[in-house]
Amino acid sequence: MQVKDFVRQVNPEDREKVYDILSLGSNPDFDFFLMVLLSSIIATFGLITNSTAVIVGAMLVAPLMLPVISLSLGVISGNLYLFSKSIEAEIKGIALAVGVATLLTLLSPNVTPGYEIVARTHPTLFDLLIALAAGAAGAYAISKPKLSATLPGVAIAVAVLPPLSVVGIGLGIRRFDIAGGALLLFLSNLVAINVASSVIFWLLGFGVNLSKFEEKDTMRKLQISAALLLIISVPLGWVMLNTLNEASLRNTIEATLKHQIEGMEDTSLVDFSYDYGRDGNLAVTATINSPTGLSNDRVSEMRNALEKNLNRQVELTVKVVVVEVVKVSPTPA
Repeated sequence: MQVKDFVRQVNPEDREKVYDILSLGSNPDFDFFLMVLLSSIIATFGLITNSTAVIVGAMLVAPLMLPVISLSLGVISGNLYLFSKSIEAEIKGIALAVGVATLLTLLSPNVTPGYEIVARTHPTLFDLLIALAAGAAGAYAISKPKLSATLPGVAIAVAVLPPLSVVGIGLGIRRFDIAGGALLLFLSNLVAINVASSVIFWLLGFGVNLSKFEEKDTMRKLQISAALLLIISVPLGWVMLNTLNEASLRNTIEATLKHQIEGMEDTSLVDFSYDYGRDGNLAVTATINSPTGLSNDRVSEMRNALEKNLNRQVELTVKVVVVEVVKVSPTPA
């Protein structure tokens, strides 16, 4: 008994409706490119202004998810026309979205990466799993007319357009690390949606009319897509591990510094940063408010505590801001 035996397949009439919906939504015509243009403008300014609501609006307007799902349907059904048209729409849409974001960034003064931009430059395996689930949900919802109302939610969940806008913003401000990270997120979304939606379409019976040769060719394409998914999961896993390590390092530094100044009246940790020197040592810079300042011995104790807790050599620089504390007693009753 196969997995498909447990899934209620789509009847021929509904399959034709799905073909029509995806063929229309993936047609690289004026309407498609106009919506890509407008959604790219919305997304780019939403990212620059750090506005979550505006970015969500761009996700709802963007038409870039349909060609990805349509591409999957073309693979499973052996429809070369749908397959080629979807690739054309997606490639041209990607180029337009990145180009618009780059141009708008170059025309905008003092663009600095905010949270919404930075958040899309460090994709992890969680992002891959989200895209897999969203791709499966999108394909299933399109195949079931009564579930079409869920498609906007799918578009928000997978967010195909914002990473492309971040790529353009990164190029515009010459931050290629930002552009590269966002490109990795987009590619992971693209591959995951393609794999998940392909599997759903296969389970729903969109490849029932294939010959043995065509079915064998379809399985080969699915295997290639699955291999790409595994390949792209490697850098995502590395980024995820690196992000977790950096978070642990930052938490340890903060906890150690705060513990070292505990008991010192009116003394507080304002901020800290860290970097790696050429010799591999960790260089920590801390800013501390204190009414009396800190002695060299005290700073040495802080460095020793950091080295003990981090199990590595640390170069510590402390910037002490001497504050004047004024206390006023209550007015006598």
